[in-house]
Amino acid sequence: MKGSHWFIVGIVIFLLLMFAIECRLPKKFVWNPTFSHYDKQPFGCAVFDSLLSVSLPMGYSLSRETFYQMEQKDTVSCRGILAIANNRMPSEVDVDALLKMAERGNKIMLVSTWFSNKLEDTLKFRNSYSYFSPVALKKYATSLLMKDSLCWIGDSAVYPRQNFYFYPQLCSSYFLTDSLPAKVLAVKNISVNEFRYEADVDSAFSDTITHVPVAMSYQWGKGEIILASTPLLFTNYGVLDGNNATYLFRLLSQMGELSIVRTEAYMEQTAQVQMSPFRYFLSQRPLRWALYLTMLAILLFMLFTARRRQRAIPVIRKPENKSLEFTELIGTLYFQKKDHGDLVRKKYMYFAEELRREIQVDIEEVADDERSFSRIALKTGMNEEEIGVFIRTVRPVIYGGCDISVEQMKRYIDKMNEIISHI
Repeated sequence: MKGSHWFIVGIVIFLLLMFAIECRLPKKFVWNPTFSHYDKQPFGCAVFDSLLSVSLPMGYSLSRETFYQMEQKDTVSCRGILAIANNRMPSEVDVDALLKMAERGNKIMLVSTWFSNKLEDTLKFRNSYSYFSPVALKKYATSLLMKDSLCWIGDSAVYPRQNFYFYPQLCSSYFLTDSLPAKVLAVKNISVNEFRYEADVDSAFSDTITHVPVAMSYQWGKGEIILASTPLLFTNYGVLDGNNATYLFRLLSQMGELSIVRTEAYMEQTAQVQMSPFRYFLSQRPLRWALYLTMLAILLFMLFTARRRQRAIPVIRKPENKSLEFTELIGTLYFQKKDHGDLVRKKYMYFAEELRREIQVDIEEVADDERSFSRIALKTGMNEEEIGVFIRTVRPVIYGGCDISVEQMKRYIDKMNEIISHI
């Protein structure tokens, strides 16, 4: 076997070995919240969406429309609308739109750590905001510290009270208000000092622990507005964290028997960008193997066609004479334009240049006409007076721009050709 063949075999074996090692390496998790339908990382929503799509009896779908667009698009049907974000939402225009939809009978669930001021003023609540740090979550989880508890207290006739346990970094935000004009669905326990600082109250507490709501609902017209301050629970990690998916389904059950639409209009801009075709190919097993087989076929094609081959000898054709074709084209253009005078001018320029080159006569110099006509007659053997009459007749056409007929054009050109032919 030649040395080049051994080199190719070595490269192929190396690539296969690296591919096998890469497949066996543990997957690296990214803990940044995206809430994207395509993200299979802990804080994406690929698993979350797929689970809801097969679990909710009335249907579950995704949309990229804002509340304003939804309100303008459909003013008749009622449905449940779910919006998840990790920052302030929605805008003032969207608040007006979602209030109109709720008044018509839609049920809207907003899940975020921070809501707009207009929504807070309309529904009369405030909420605390805390920054999520993936590093703090990893450090807390590896320290084996106790989790925070969220207690479900809503709809006690349907669901009994139950505690669900999450890491503090996933449920650190909560609502602040003295008297809630809403129905509390879930609460969490925090220290009194923390609550006093967030709520800015100055009252005496006998206990060191108090309850603050993390999920609540408002009746608005014929519909309902549900607020939750724990968006990180509505992710892949939230539905796979032990039995805590029960907490999410209890919240979603507040939508009743309505089909649920999750809007992605309030996510980060980078998370809303759809995946490239190759990412989609790699996410589907049949397409992924089709891509692998295609790459393998290309590699084999390169290996078998890499040997040197005789280059095809090109066929060199004899250059074609395009002069006649060009002449016919120019003649056709002049015939279509009916510009006979310009054609005579072009011919006269060529005629004068021929006389200047062959017999050193410049017929464009009017002062030397007598000498020029005499020399032309001497060289051509033609009548001097006839030559003078012709040149003086054609000059108004050349310099004056006079219009001439086809017959005149032919006569002038034939005469110039006759003079040239006699030189």
